[in-house]
Amino acid sequence: EEEEEEEEGSESSSPPVLYQMKPPPEGCCTTDGFCQAGKDLRLVSISNEHIEVPSGFLLVGAKSPNLPDHLLVCAVDKRFLPDDNGRNALLGFSGNCVGCGKKGFCYFTEFSNHINLKLTTQPKKQKHLKYYLVRNAQGTLTKGSVICWKG
Repeated sequence: EEEEEEEEGSESSSPPVLYQMKPPPEGCCTTDGFCQAGKDLRLVSISNEHIEVPSGFLLVGAKSPNLPDHLLVCAVDKRFLPDDNGRNALLGFSGNCVGCGKKGFCYFTEFSNHINLKLTTQPKKQKHLKYYLVRNAQGTLTKGSVICWKG
């Protein structure tokens, strides 16, 4: 009974709401196609830029429901991407922002929030990563083969 009285007097935080994105921190960019640091991630805008890709990472294009005609450029640890048969991807996620250079995103939800990718579905959310990105003969970053997600 004493515990109950103490709890009534203190302001307890409400339980977390599941499957809801946290609002970005104060002062962050929330524009579709840009990361929270305000850097452009649209393939059409950065296709000719030199992008540092750490060893073991690949550039992939994410499809945003709010930008149907654009791909967002992402750097993802290739161990978390499927092979050509849609298999052998490790569970989890590891990614970096190619816009501002922020590294070490361990959750796709956190990463998608940072790149302002508005997710409409929770299950299989990494399926928003749609295409491998490759450099063509002219050195321009272009849409490559489709990422084969199974299941």
